[in-house]
Amino acid sequence: MDSDFRLLLPTYLIVLLWGISWGVSVNGPVMPLYVKSLGIEVMGWSMLVMSWAAGMVLSEWIWGTMSDRVNRRIFILISMLCMSIIFSLYTFEGLIPYFLILQFLFGVFGIIPAPITRALLQDDSPVKSIGLSMSLWWVFITLGQMVGSLVGSYIAQVSSFRHSFYLSSLLSLIGALAVSITLRRNNRQKPLMERKSSQGTVKGLGTLIAIPSLWILFLLAFFAFMVISALRSFLPLYASEYVGLSTLEVGMVDAAFFMTQLMVAPLFGWLSDRVGRKHLMVSSLTLSSLMLLCYLFAKTSSQLLLVSIGASMSFSMSSLLLALLSEITPSGLRGAALGMYGSFEDLGLFIGPILYGLIWTMYTPAFVFVVSSGTQILSIPLVFLIGRKPRTD
Repeated sequence: MDSDFRLLLPTYLIVLLWGISWGVSVNGPVMPLYVKSLGIEVMGWSMLVMSWAAGMVLSEWIWGTMSDRVNRRIFILISMLCMSIIFSLYTFEGLIPYFLILQFLFGVFGIIPAPITRALLQDDSPVKSIGLSMSLWWVFITLGQMVGSLVGSYIAQVSSFRHSFYLSSLLSLIGALAVSITLRRNNRQKPLMERKSSQGTVKGLGTLIAIPSLWILFLLAFFAFMVISALRSFLPLYASEYVGLSTLEVGMVDAAFFMTQLMVAPLFGWLSDRVGRKHLMVSSLTLSSLMLLCYLFAKTSSQLLLVSIGASMSFSMSSLLLALLSEITPSGLRGAALGMYGSFEDLGLFIGPILYGLIWTMYTPAFVFVVSSGTQILSIPLVFLIGRKPRTD
C-alpha cells in the first residue's frame, strides 16, 4: 500500500464511521419518516431541519478555528461521545416537544468531524494529489451514508424507527473508541496543544476574509447545500407520498444516489488534479440542473431511481470545491478556512428547508426541484470568477 495513503487511512475510517452513524438515522430517510410517524407536518419538519442547520452554522467555523491550535482529534472524540447521547434521546416520546433543541445540539456537536477530518487530510496529503484526497473524503462519507441509509431503513421497516437511533448511538461509541486509540498514538509524536501558525486567531481570520476567491467558494458551497437540503429533506417525503415507495424502497433510492457518487467522485478528483477543476464543475452543474427537472416526470420507483443516479453525479463537485479551497488557503489556517466554508454549507441547509417547505405547502411539491435546478444554473457563472493561489506548505 502507498505510504501516503497508509498515513491517511485512519482518518478515512473515522469519516466512514461518522457517515454510517448519521446515515442510519438522522441524515438518511429514517428521520423525516420518523418525524412524520409522530404526527409532525411538513412545516414542522422544515423547522427541525432548520434548527439542526442553525447549530452547524453557528459552531462549525469555531470548531475549525480552534483545531488550528489544539490536536484536531480531541474534537472528534468530543463529537462522537455527545452524538451517542443525542441519538438515544430522540427515542423518548416525552422529549418530542424539545426536538428543536435536540436538533440544534446535534448540529453543534455532530458537525465537528466535517472540518476536522478535512483539515487532517489536507495536512497530510501531497500537494499534487489534493483533488483525489478530497474526493476520497467524499467517497468515504458517501459510502457511510449509503450503508447507513440502507441499514437504517431496513431496521425501521422490520423492527422500529427507535432501533435505528440505538444503532447510531452504538456506532458513535465505537467511533469514539477508535479516535481515542489514534489520539493516544498521535500524542507520542505531537503535544496536546500545538500552534499551527504564528498568526493570532483574529489576524488569521482577517487574512482569510481578505481573499476574494474564498468568498466565491463559500457562495458556491451555500448554493450547493441548498440543493442538497432539498434532496435530503424532501425527496424521501416526495418518494413516499407522491410516488408511493415503501420505507425500504426510499432507502434504496438514497443508496443508489450515494453509490453513483462512490464511482464518480474519485474519477472527478483524479481528473481535476490533471486537467483542471473548473470545466468539470461547470459540466456537473449543468447536468444536475437538467436531472433535477426530471424529478417532475418520475412516476415509478425505477424512474425515480434513474433520475437520482443522474442527479447525484453533480454533487461530486463538492470535493472539487474543497480541493480549490486547499490551494487558496494558507497552510496554517486550514482548520479556520474549512470551518468557515462548512458554515456556508450549513447555511444552505438552514435556508433550504424553510424555503422548500414554503414552496411545498404554498405551491406544489414538484416545484421544489424546479427551484433547485435554477439554483444550480445560478452557480455556473461563479465558477469562472475563482482565482487560484498555490498553497504554502
